[in-house]
Amino acid sequence: MDTNLNNQNDNDEIIYEKKDKRSFIASSLATVLIILIFAAASVVSYLPIRNSYFPVEDNAKSYLESSNFVYNLSRLTRNLQHSINKADEGYESRYVDLKSVKYKINSTVNQDLDPVDELEDTENTQSEEYTVERNSLSNMADISDAQLEKEIKNSLFYMKATFDENGDPKIETSSGSKFNKGIFVDMLNHSDDEIKKEYANLEVLYIVPEDFEAYNDVFTVDMKDTHAFPDYAMLISVIGAVSIIILIISAFAVPYSAQSKRTICRIFNKMFLEFKVFTWIGFVLLCAGTGSMIDGYNYYGYGIGSFIYDADPYFYVVGIILTFILYLLVYLSTVYLKYIYYTGFKKGLIDNSFFGKIFLYFVRSVKGVLKKLTRIDLREDNYRKLVLVVGINLLAILILGSGRFLGFILAIAYSLFIFKYLLKVFAKAKDLNDASAKVAEGNFNISLDENMGILSPMAKNLNNINKGFRLAVDKEIKSQRMKSELISNVSHDLKTPLTSIITYVDLLKNEDIDLDTQKEYISILDRKSQRLKVLIEDLFEASRASSGNIELYLEKVDAVALFRQTLGELEEKINDSNLQFKINTPENKVMCNLDGRRTYRVFENILTNILKYAMESSRVYIDIIENEYEVSFIFKNISAYEMNFDASEITERFTRGDESRNTEGSGLGLSIAKSFVELQNGKLEITVDGDLFKLIVTFPKA
Repeated sequence: MDTNLNNQNDNDEIIYEKKDKRSFIASSLATVLIILIFAAASVVSYLPIRNSYFPVEDNAKSYLESSNFVYNLSRLTRNLQHSINKADEGYESRYVDLKSVKYKINSTVNQDLDPVDELEDTENTQSEEYTVERNSLSNMADISDAQLEKEIKNSLFYMKATFDENGDPKIETSSGSKFNKGIFVDMLNHSDDEIKKEYANLEVLYIVPEDFEAYNDVFTVDMKDTHAFPDYAMLISVIGAVSIIILIISAFAVPYSAQSKRTICRIFNKMFLEFKVFTWIGFVLLCAGTGSMIDGYNYYGYGIGSFIYDADPYFYVVGIILTFILYLLVYLSTVYLKYIYYTGFKKGLIDNSFFGKIFLYFVRSVKGVLKKLTRIDLREDNYRKLVLVVGINLLAILILGSGRFLGFILAIAYSLFIFKYLLKVFAKAKDLNDASAKVAEGNFNISLDENMGILSPMAKNLNNINKGFRLAVDKEIKSQRMKSELISNVSHDLKTPLTSIITYVDLLKNEDIDLDTQKEYISILDRKSQRLKVLIEDLFEASRASSGNIELYLEKVDAVALFRQTLGELEEKINDSNLQFKINTPENKVMCNLDGRRTYRVFENILTNILKYAMESSRVYIDIIENEYEVSFIFKNISAYEMNFDASEITERFTRGDESRNTEGSGLGLSIAKSFVELQNGKLEITVDGDLFKLIVTFPKA
């Protein structure tokens, strides 16, 4: 039945572990999903907020009144002028297929007649000295004057520049004074008289249509990348900053006990600090790489500004991915700060860093060397000689390194000195070797001169070998005595109930005894057989525990709750006794890696021992004290029997406080308890002060 119960408990533990793993994974996925939703909400909120505070229709009007538009229009004019006068082969590449600005340019050029033509015209009475050539260039299809007027009327911007014979312009615009005509003329390089002549008799017409923003060329891209970008970038920064603040507040609001159970947080917390930094650097590089890819996406110089301005599906995909990674790193980093707070600066930061561990190792090494140096007692002969040798050696090296011929002579003298000193050390070492050889042969009667310099401690130890040998003999004698007592106690405790069983069985064989007497004898037989069973079970349990041949099922257990459970199980016995229990336990949980069943047995044996041997009507004090690393259970009571034994012997097998061995019990209770405690990396200590019996059980915290 016990085996089935244990198997059932094991199965339940496996099921609980699987459930815990699933719950940890589920909580991590929930965290990631919440952050993903929050990131998506932040990115999606950008466009509605932008349209509320920065209406799109205002962007084109504002741009057409800006100096950037004037610069671009001037460069376009130069390109058109060069092309129509055949000064170049054509437009710059960025002005090919220009649609966001409609233009029409006319040039009237006076040309000299060719010599052949002049000869033919000499016979004409009305000869002409010049002929007129009119060139035209436009990105508008054949358009009538009426349609042109309609385009101008419906346009966002209109400009007409007419240059006279000297190249001086007359500019007419729909923006009036808002269009900076001075910048426009200066950008045409009108300060140069030769260039100024190239614009003579030139007429330029520009029309910006209402659907200006629908196009994607040099003008619209310039509007998006340079004019609207600062405001939009600031808006994105504000949304991101507010979202990150909300995220950080939420991360601090959630209890750390819940966050520490999430797998993703635990993994990030355990990562080396350098890996965390590399993760952030990788995110920055990812953003930079994404920005570079976006900058090279469009032939016209489509960049981050256009990407933010258009807010197309690619903007949402890229934005949500990068924002999610950023928010996730911010959340995990915030939890890591809480991890440092709860675990301490050393464990959370220094021990969690590769360079921190190297630095800590270096500090500990230096500290260890300094500690050893501070322990040097120059009053001891060995240390004085060691310091003297080191000082002489340092002085000799300095002299040998600074001298030439003198250094050579000193090197020979110093070598002779070292040789002579080493000969003395080797001679003393030979004496030590000879003495140790005698000890190895079993001859402990040795006598060495203890004045051997740095070898003096070894000489003293060899001279004191007799004392150590006597101590070993005394320990062996004590061990043999305890074995004899163990056999005697086992024989006595097993023989007593067995004798009673044999006696009452013989009495039951008498056919003349009445039925009531038979029932009484059978009751006695039952008690004695149960007593014998307990003795044998305890004997086997103690044997297995002391040999370590026992399997433990360690898990995180609240040690305080387990102790309270033991008190509850023994409540009836405690109430039946006339002892007053004074118990002081902490309110919080104290988690330790323990085998719950074996630890329950430890507490049960200790409390049972107190109930048996404590003085009647006395008080029993139980205190549970914890620190950062361990928890201690302290039991104190006044013994009802004279404790004329060594405190270390009470935990030996079959040793009782009642040496008359009249009380119930096997004498194995504290021995089993001590073995179980030590198998769980704890310790059990007993001190005796007069009639005060004090027992301390200490377990390390999980």
